[in-house]
Amino acid sequence: MKHHLRKEKNCLNCGTEVTDRFCSHCGQENLEPKETFSHLFAHFFKDVTHYDSKLLTTIKYLLFKPGFLSNQYFAGKRTKYLNPIRMYIFISFIFFLVLFLKKNDEPVKTNENDFTQTNIIKQHLADSLKASIQHTQNNVFYDSVKAVVTNEIASKLDTLASQKDTTEIIEFGLGDEGIKFTLKEGKYNDVAEYDSVQQTLPDDKKDKGIIHWLIRANVGLKDRYGSRSEVVVAENFEHSIPKLMFILLPLFAWFLYMFHSRKKFYYAQHAIFSVHFHSFVFLLFLLMSLLYWLFLPGRVSNYAALASVLIVFVYLSLALKNTYSQSLWLSFVKAFSVGIIYVVALVTGIIVLALISFVTA
Repeated sequence: MKHHLRKEKNCLNCGTEVTDRFCSHCGQENLEPKETFSHLFAHFFKDVTHYDSKLLTTIKYLLFKPGFLSNQYFAGKRTKYLNPIRMYIFISFIFFLVLFLKKNDEPVKTNENDFTQTNIIKQHLADSLKASIQHTQNNVFYDSVKAVVTNEIASKLDTLASQKDTTEIIEFGLGDEGIKFTLKEGKYNDVAEYDSVQQTLPDDKKDKGIIHWLIRANVGLKDRYGSRSEVVVAENFEHSIPKLMFILLPLFAWFLYMFHSRKKFYYAQHAIFSVHFHSFVFLLFLLMSLLYWLFLPGRVSNYAALASVLIVFVYLSLALKNTYSQSLWLSFVKAFSVGIIYVVALVTGIIVLALISFVTA
Protein backbone atom coordinates (compact mmCIF):
# COMPACT_ATOMS: atom_id res chain seq x y z
CA MET A 1 0.00 0.00 0.00
CA LYS A 2 2.99 2.32 -0.42
CA HIS A 3 1.42 3.96 -3.48
CA HIS A 4 -1.13 5.56 -1.10
CA LEU A 5 1.58 7.41 0.81
CA ARG A 6 1.69 11.18 0.34
CA LYS A 7 4.63 12.71 -1.50
CA GLU A 8 4.51 15.70 0.80
CA LYS A 9 6.45 15.30 4.05
CA ASN A 10 4.27 17.38 6.36
CA CYS A 11 1.89 15.57 8.75
CA LEU A 12 -1.73 16.44 7.99
CA ASN A 13 -2.63 15.97 11.66
CA CYS A 14 -0.02 18.06 13.50
CA GLY A 15 2.15 19.64 10.76
CA THR A 16 5.40 17.99 11.88
CA GLU A 17 7.88 16.94 9.19
CA VAL A 18 7.48 13.23 8.40
CA THR A 19 10.73 11.44 7.62
CA ASP A 20 9.24 7.97 7.33
CA ARG A 21 5.83 6.38 6.93
CA PHE A 22 4.54 7.52 10.34
CA CYS A 23 4.75 10.92 12.01
CA SER A 24 7.32 10.89 14.80
CA HIS A 25 5.25 13.39 16.82
CA CYS A 26 1.66 12.07 16.73
CA GLY A 27 2.05 8.66 15.06
CA GLN A 28 -0.37 9.28 12.19
CA GLU A 29 0.39 7.47 8.94
CA ASN A 30 1.24 9.87 6.10
CA LEU A 31 -1.44 8.68 3.68
CA GLU A 32 -3.46 10.43 1.03
CA PRO A 33 -6.71 11.68 2.63
CA LYS A 34 -8.76 10.35 -0.30
CA GLU A 35 -9.04 6.57 0.00
CA THR A 36 -10.55 3.95 -2.24
CA PHE A 37 -13.02 1.48 -0.77
CA SER A 38 -10.55 -1.41 -1.16
CA HIS A 39 -7.91 0.56 0.73
CA LEU A 40 -10.41 1.46 3.45
CA PHE A 41 -11.50 -2.19 3.78
CA ALA A 42 -7.87 -3.35 3.91
CA HIS A 43 -7.18 -0.95 6.79
CA PHE A 44 -10.32 -2.10 8.57
CA PHE A 45 -9.34 -5.76 8.21
CA LYS A 46 -5.82 -5.01 9.42
CA ASP A 47 -7.09 -3.15 12.50
CA VAL A 48 -9.59 -5.90 13.37
CA THR A 49 -7.09 -8.74 13.05
CA HIS A 50 -4.52 -6.73 14.97
CA TYR A 51 -7.07 -6.17 17.77
CA ASP A 52 -8.05 -9.85 17.71
CA SER A 53 -4.44 -10.99 18.02
CA LYS A 54 -3.88 -8.62 20.93
CA LEU A 55 -7.11 -9.75 22.56
CA LEU A 56 -6.28 -13.45 22.31
CA THR A 57 -2.76 -12.92 23.59
CA THR A 58 -3.98 -10.79 26.50
CA ILE A 59 -6.76 -13.22 27.45
CA LYS A 60 -4.32 -16.14 27.36
CA TYR A 61 -1.94 -14.48 29.82
CA LEU A 62 -4.81 -13.15 31.92
CA LEU A 63 -6.27 -16.62 32.43
CA PHE A 64 -3.18 -18.74 32.82
CA LYS A 65 -0.43 -16.45 34.17
CA PRO A 66 -1.77 -14.56 37.21
CA GLY A 67 -0.03 -11.23 37.71
CA PHE A 68 1.91 -11.40 34.42
CA LEU A 69 0.00 -8.61 32.66
CA SER A 70 0.32 -6.30 35.67
CA ASN A 71 4.08 -6.90 35.78
CA GLN A 72 4.37 -6.22 32.06
CA TYR A 73 2.42 -3.00 32.44
CA PHE A 74 4.55 -1.84 35.37
CA ALA A 75 7.70 -2.61 33.33
CA GLY A 76 6.42 -0.42 30.46
CA LYS A 77 5.82 -3.33 28.04
CA ARG A 78 2.34 -2.35 26.89
CA THR A 79 2.04 -2.41 23.10
CA LYS A 80 1.78 -6.23 22.88
CA TYR A 81 -1.33 -6.36 25.04
CA LEU A 82 -4.70 -4.66 25.28
CA ASN A 83 -4.87 -1.58 27.44
CA PRO A 84 -6.15 -2.77 30.87
CA ILE A 85 -9.03 -0.28 30.95
CA ARG A 86 -10.15 -1.13 27.41
CA MET A 87 -9.92 -4.83 28.17
CA TYR A 88 -11.93 -4.43 31.35
CA ILE A 89 -14.65 -2.43 29.59
CA PHE A 90 -14.78 -4.96 26.74
CA ILE A 91 -14.99 -8.01 29.03
CA SER A 92 -17.50 -6.42 31.41
CA PHE A 93 -19.63 -5.34 28.44
CA ILE A 94 -19.76 -8.91 27.13
CA PHE A 95 -20.51 -10.23 30.61
CA PHE A 96 -23.35 -7.81 31.32
CA LEU A 97 -24.74 -8.38 27.82
CA VAL A 98 -24.92 -12.14 28.50
CA LEU A 99 -26.40 -11.43 31.93
CA PHE A 100 -29.01 -9.17 30.34
CA LEU A 101 -29.94 -11.78 27.73
CA LYS A 102 -30.14 -14.45 30.43
CA LYS A 103 -32.38 -12.21 32.55
CA ASN A 104 -34.69 -11.57 29.59
CA ASP A 105 -34.80 -15.30 28.92
CA GLU A 106 -36.26 -15.94 32.39
CA PRO A 107 -40.05 -16.03 32.83
CA VAL A 108 -41.52 -12.65 33.60
CA LYS A 109 -42.78 -12.40 37.17
CA THR A 110 -45.68 -10.18 38.03
CA ASN A 111 -44.94 -7.53 40.62
CA GLU A 112 -47.56 -8.14 43.28
CA ASN A 113 -46.65 -5.04 45.26
CA ASP A 114 -47.27 -2.33 42.69
CA PHE A 115 -50.96 -1.75 43.45
CA THR A 116 -50.90 2.02 43.84
CA GLN A 117 -52.32 2.97 40.43
CA THR A 118 -54.78 0.07 40.53
CA ASN A 119 -56.13 1.19 43.90
CA ILE A 120 -56.56 4.75 42.67
CA ILE A 121 -58.56 3.58 39.67
CA LYS A 122 -60.65 1.25 41.86
CA GLN A 123 -61.39 4.08 44.27
CA HIS A 124 -62.47 6.41 41.44
CA LEU A 125 -64.80 3.74 40.09
CA ALA A 126 -66.23 3.09 43.55
CA ASP A 127 -66.86 6.82 44.10
CA SER A 128 -68.51 7.11 40.69
CA LEU A 129 -70.80 4.15 41.40
CA LYS A 130 -71.79 5.54 44.81
CA ALA A 131 -72.56 8.90 43.24
CA SER A 132 -74.78 7.23 40.67
CA ILE A 133 -76.69 5.45 43.49
CA GLN A 134 -77.32 8.75 45.26
CA HIS A 135 -78.86 10.23 42.10
CA THR A 136 -81.16 7.23 41.71
CA GLN A 137 -83.79 7.56 44.43
CA ASN A 138 -86.84 6.11 42.58
CA ASN A 139 -88.86 3.31 44.16
CA VAL A 140 -89.13 1.33 40.95
CA PHE A 141 -88.17 -2.29 41.52
CA TYR A 142 -85.58 -2.22 38.71
CA ASP A 143 -83.90 0.85 40.16
CA SER A 144 -83.89 -0.70 43.64
CA VAL A 145 -82.20 -3.88 42.45
CA LYS A 146 -79.78 -1.86 40.37
CA ALA A 147 -78.90 0.25 43.42
CA VAL A 148 -78.26 -2.86 45.55
CA VAL A 149 -76.03 -4.48 42.92
CA THR A 150 -74.20 -1.23 42.23
CA ASN A 151 -73.62 -0.66 45.94
CA GLU A 152 -72.21 -4.19 46.32
CA ILE A 153 -69.81 -3.67 43.42
CA ALA A 154 -68.78 -0.28 44.80
CA SER A 155 -68.10 -1.79 48.21
CA LYS A 156 -65.76 -4.36 46.69
CA LEU A 157 -63.94 -1.68 44.70
CA ASP A 158 -63.72 0.76 47.62
CA THR A 159 -60.16 0.47 48.90
CA LEU A 160 -60.84 2.87 51.76
CA ALA A 161 -63.83 1.01 53.12
CA SER A 162 -62.37 -2.47 52.68
CA GLN A 163 -61.81 -4.55 55.76
CA LYS A 164 -58.53 -3.65 57.41
CA ASP A 165 -55.92 -6.36 57.63
CA THR A 166 -54.07 -6.07 60.92
CA THR A 167 -51.48 -8.73 60.05
CA GLU A 168 -47.88 -7.86 60.89
CA ILE A 169 -45.24 -10.26 59.58
CA ILE A 170 -41.55 -9.74 58.83
CA GLU A 171 -39.73 -12.57 57.06
CA PHE A 172 -36.13 -12.84 55.84
CA GLY A 173 -34.96 -15.67 53.65
CA LEU A 174 -31.61 -16.68 52.14
CA GLY A 175 -31.71 -19.05 49.20
CA ASP A 176 -29.67 -20.24 46.23
CA GLU A 177 -30.50 -17.18 44.12
CA GLY A 178 -30.21 -14.46 46.76
CA ILE A 179 -32.05 -12.85 49.63
CA LYS A 180 -35.79 -12.27 49.94
CA PHE A 181 -37.41 -9.92 52.43
CA THR A 182 -41.17 -9.82 53.03
CA LEU A 183 -43.06 -7.28 55.14
CA LYS A 184 -46.82 -7.50 55.75
CA GLU A 185 -48.27 -4.65 57.78
CA GLY A 186 -51.89 -3.45 58.01
CA LYS A 187 -52.19 -2.05 61.52
CA TYR A 188 -51.26 1.59 61.04
CA ASN A 189 -52.44 4.35 58.72
CA ASP A 190 -49.69 6.90 59.36
CA VAL A 191 -46.47 7.47 61.30
CA ALA A 192 -48.22 9.44 64.06
CA GLU A 193 -50.50 6.48 64.78
CA TYR A 194 -47.55 4.09 64.78
CA ASP A 195 -45.51 6.26 67.17
CA SER A 196 -48.53 6.70 69.45
CA VAL A 197 -49.15 2.96 69.66
CA GLN A 198 -45.45 2.24 70.26
CA GLN A 199 -45.36 4.64 73.19
CA THR A 200 -48.22 2.82 74.91
CA LEU A 201 -46.55 -0.60 74.63
CA PRO A 202 -44.24 -2.07 77.29
CA ASP A 203 -40.54 -2.15 76.38
CA ASP A 204 -40.53 -5.86 75.59
CA LYS A 205 -43.39 -5.40 73.08
CA LYS A 206 -41.99 -2.38 71.22
CA ASP A 207 -40.35 -2.67 67.83
CA LYS A 208 -36.61 -2.13 68.11
CA GLY A 209 -33.63 -1.56 65.84
CA ILE A 210 -33.98 -2.34 62.16
CA ILE A 211 -37.49 -3.74 62.69
CA HIS A 212 -38.63 -0.40 64.10
CA TRP A 213 -37.08 1.45 61.16
CA LEU A 214 -38.54 -0.91 58.53
CA ILE A 215 -42.11 -0.77 59.86
CA ARG A 216 -42.03 2.97 60.55
CA ALA A 217 -40.58 3.70 57.10
CA ASN A 218 -43.16 1.47 55.44
CA VAL A 219 -46.02 3.15 57.34
CA GLY A 220 -44.76 6.55 56.20
CA LEU A 221 -44.49 5.41 52.59
CA LYS A 222 -47.89 3.75 52.78
CA ASP A 223 -49.43 6.96 54.11
CA ARG A 224 -47.79 8.94 51.31
CA TYR A 225 -48.27 6.61 48.33
CA GLY A 226 -50.72 3.92 49.50
CA SER A 227 -50.75 0.20 48.72
CA ARG A 228 -47.81 -1.03 50.81
CA SER A 229 -49.63 -3.47 53.08
CA GLU A 230 -47.34 -6.16 51.64
CA VAL A 231 -43.84 -5.50 50.33
CA VAL A 232 -41.55 -8.19 48.90
CA VAL A 233 -37.93 -7.30 48.14
CA ALA A 234 -35.62 -9.79 46.41
CA GLU A 235 -31.95 -9.32 45.55
CA ASN A 236 -30.51 -11.87 43.13
CA PHE A 237 -26.83 -12.47 43.90
CA GLU A 238 -26.07 -13.33 40.28
CA HIS A 239 -27.25 -9.89 39.19
CA SER A 240 -26.32 -7.69 42.14
CA ILE A 241 -22.78 -8.93 42.93
CA PRO A 242 -21.29 -8.25 39.44
CA LYS A 243 -22.81 -4.75 39.46
CA LEU A 244 -21.33 -4.06 42.88
CA MET A 245 -17.95 -5.42 41.82
CA PHE A 246 -17.98 -3.00 38.90
CA ILE A 247 -18.61 -0.14 41.33
CA LEU A 248 -16.28 -1.33 44.10
CA LEU A 249 -13.18 -1.86 41.95
CA PRO A 250 -11.49 1.37 43.19
CA LEU A 251 -12.23 0.27 46.76
CA PHE A 252 -10.55 -3.09 46.12
CA ALA A 253 -7.46 -1.22 44.88
CA TRP A 254 -7.49 0.83 48.05
CA PHE A 255 -7.57 -2.36 50.15
CA LEU A 256 -4.44 -3.52 48.32
CA TYR A 257 -2.88 -0.11 48.86
CA MET A 258 -3.39 -0.50 52.62
CA PHE A 259 -1.68 -3.93 52.63
CA HIS A 260 1.46 -2.91 50.72
CA SER A 261 4.28 -0.40 51.01
CA ARG A 262 3.20 3.16 50.11
CA LYS A 263 6.76 4.02 49.02
CA LYS A 264 7.25 1.05 46.71
CA PHE A 265 3.83 0.99 45.07
CA TYR A 266 1.50 3.79 44.05
CA TYR A 267 -2.27 3.53 44.23
CA ALA A 268 -2.42 3.60 40.41
CA GLN A 269 -0.41 0.37 40.28
CA HIS A 270 -2.88 -1.31 42.63
CA ALA A 271 -5.68 0.00 40.42
CA ILE A 272 -4.12 -1.65 37.35
CA PHE A 273 -3.75 -4.91 39.28
CA SER A 274 -7.41 -4.62 40.35
CA VAL A 275 -8.50 -4.07 36.76
CA HIS A 276 -6.69 -7.24 35.66
CA PHE A 277 -8.05 -9.22 38.61
CA HIS A 278 -11.65 -8.09 38.05
CA SER A 279 -11.31 -8.83 34.34
CA PHE A 280 -10.36 -12.40 35.24
CA VAL A 281 -13.30 -12.68 37.65
CA PHE A 282 -15.75 -11.45 35.01
CA LEU A 283 -14.35 -13.95 32.52
CA LEU A 284 -14.79 -16.71 35.11
CA PHE A 285 -18.36 -15.56 35.83
CA LEU A 286 -19.05 -15.51 32.11
CA LEU A 287 -17.77 -19.07 31.76
CA MET A 288 -19.84 -20.22 34.76
CA SER A 289 -22.96 -18.58 33.32
CA LEU A 290 -22.48 -20.41 30.03
CA LEU A 291 -21.85 -23.71 31.84
CA TYR A 292 -24.97 -23.14 33.95
CA TRP A 293 -27.06 -22.65 30.84
CA LEU A 294 -25.72 -25.84 29.30
CA PHE A 295 -24.87 -28.37 32.01
CA LEU A 296 -25.39 -27.17 35.57
CA PRO A 297 -29.03 -27.18 36.66
CA GLY A 298 -30.06 -27.64 40.26
CA ARG A 299 -27.61 -28.49 43.00
CA VAL A 300 -24.67 -28.97 40.66
CA SER A 301 -24.57 -25.19 40.17
CA ASN A 302 -23.95 -24.77 43.92
CA TYR A 303 -20.79 -26.85 43.72
CA ALA A 304 -19.74 -24.92 40.63
CA ALA A 305 -20.23 -21.64 42.50
CA LEU A 306 -18.13 -22.94 45.40
CA ALA A 307 -15.44 -24.05 42.97
CA SER A 308 -15.41 -20.61 41.33
CA VAL A 309 -14.86 -18.96 44.74
CA LEU A 310 -11.91 -21.27 45.37
CA ILE A 311 -10.49 -20.53 41.91
CA VAL A 312 -10.76 -16.78 42.52
CA PHE A 313 -8.96 -17.08 45.86
CA VAL A 314 -6.12 -19.18 44.43
CA TYR A 315 -5.81 -16.86 41.43
CA LEU A 316 -5.65 -13.77 43.67
CA SER A 317 -2.98 -15.37 45.84
CA LEU A 318 -0.79 -16.29 42.87
CA ALA A 319 -1.34 -12.89 41.24
CA LEU A 320 -0.27 -11.13 44.45
CA LYS A 321 2.81 -13.35 44.71
CA ASN A 322 3.89 -12.76 41.11
CA THR A 323 3.09 -9.04 41.01
CA TYR A 324 4.43 -7.90 44.36
CA SER A 325 7.36 -10.37 44.60
CA GLN A 326 6.40 -11.79 47.97
CA SER A 327 6.20 -15.28 49.44
CA LEU A 328 3.31 -17.57 48.64
CA TRP A 329 2.35 -17.78 52.32
CA LEU A 330 2.21 -14.01 52.70
CA SER A 331 0.23 -13.81 49.48
CA PHE A 332 -2.31 -16.29 50.85
CA VAL A 333 -2.67 -14.25 54.05
CA LYS A 334 -3.13 -10.99 52.14
CA ALA A 335 -5.53 -12.59 49.67
CA PHE A 336 -7.61 -13.98 52.53
CA SER A 337 -7.60 -10.67 54.42
CA VAL A 338 -8.45 -8.54 51.38
CA GLY A 339 -11.05 -11.10 50.34
CA ILE A 340 -12.82 -10.99 53.71
CA ILE A 341 -12.89 -7.19 53.72
CA TYR A 342 -14.12 -7.16 50.13
CA VAL A 343 -16.88 -9.67 50.90
CA VAL A 344 -18.00 -7.45 53.80
CA ALA A 345 -18.13 -4.53 51.37
CA LEU A 346 -20.17 -6.62 48.92
CA VAL A 347 -22.62 -7.72 51.63
CA THR A 348 -22.97 -4.12 52.76
CA GLY A 349 -23.64 -3.12 49.17
CA ILE A 350 -26.30 -5.83 48.81
CA ILE A 351 -28.01 -4.61 52.00
CA VAL A 352 -27.96 -1.04 50.67
CA LEU A 353 -29.46 -2.23 47.37
CA ALA A 354 -32.15 -4.13 49.28
CA LEU A 355 -33.00 -1.05 51.36
CA ILE A 356 -33.19 1.07 48.22
CA SER A 357 -35.49 -1.54 46.67
CA PHE A 358 -37.58 -1.52 49.84
CA VAL A 359 -38.16 2.23 49.93
CA THR A 360 -38.84 2.36 46.18
CA ALA A 361 -41.03 -0.77 45.96
